[in-house]
Parts: sequence; C-alpha cells; structure tokens
Amino acid sequence: MKKFIYILLAALLLIGQSFNGTKATSEDPESKDKKPEVPMAVQNLKKFVGDWQAKAKLTMEGKTYTVDYMVSCKETADGNGLYADEWFTDPVLGTMKGTDLVGYDPYDAKIKWYSVDNMGTTNEHVGEWKSPDHLFIVHNGMHKGKKFVDKLDFFFKGDDELEFKGVGTLDGVETQHAEGVFHKK
Repeated sequence: MKKFIYILLAALLLIGQSFNGTKATSEDPESKDKKPEVPMAVQNLKKFVGDWQAKAKLTMEGKTYTVDYMVSCKETADGNGLYADEWFTDPVLGTMKGTDLVGYDPYDAKIKWYSVDNMGTTNEHVGEWKSPDHLFIVHNGMHKGKKFVDKLDFFFKGDDELEFKGVGTLDGVETQHAEGVFHKK
C-alpha cells in the first residue's frame, strides 16, 4: 500500500510539473502587461467619441419637429465600449434625456446598443458595421401588442460629421422617421 501511495504522489508531482512547465514555456513573460487585441468593430465605435450636435428632423404621428439634438459620447470599459448621453428640448415634445451603453459582442460578432430615456422607453438595438463608416442597428420589439421595428443607420462623413437616419414601423407601417447630420463640437 505504501508503494502505491508513493507512486501516486510521484505521478501527481510529475503531472503538476508538466503543467507548470508547459505554462511557463508557452506564456510570454511580457503578456501580463499586454491588453487583448481590440476588434475592428470596437475601433470603429470610437468614431462616436466626442460632443455632437445636429438639427434633427423628427416625424411622429404625421407631425414633423425640428430639434437641436445633442449627444455626448465617451469611451468606457477601458476603451471596449461607449457611454453616451443624448438630449433635446422641444416646446411640444418636451425634454428628452437618454443614456446609451454600446459594445461589441464577440460571440455573435454584433454591436449591442442599449438605450434608456426619460420618455419611458428602454430598448436594445443589435447590428453591425456594413463598412468602416456605416453602422446599421435594429430594434425588434412590441408596441401596444403590435410588432415594432426601429432601424438606425449611421454614416460617418469624415471625423467631424455623422449623418443618421432612423425609421420606426408598427406592423410594417412607418410611424416614426428621424434624420439629420451631427457635427462634432
């Protein structure tokens, strides 16, 4: 019995040393200070960073409003995501204040854009970069028991200009439309 225990202990020690040896030889000693490579989708998101202002045209329920739309966006999570505050004030619509958290999900290769606002809505848009300057995201949800789809397109026109278009449909009928050009301040 003693011989079996000694053999078992020796085997465990050898196995432990082989794992330690493998780890030591395959790990780069400088890798502790290296950050993981940032995916291109995240690098493209960084184009949103900054303070932006647009004369936006919003059409809802057949009525069109022009508002000064503001967005302040910064990096979060060590540059792996975005945090943004957005707002506008209109005499009829009131003041809208929203907060967004944006990131890239490497498991499905999609951009996830979460939004909450003071008008009572919370949603998730999911999408992808169609090109390095074109982000398309879509929200699929329900409004009053009907299918609601909100599609947003963002087109970067250089470092300081961002065109956007949003179309919301309820059971396939357009009920909302938004568009404008943001300029970085």
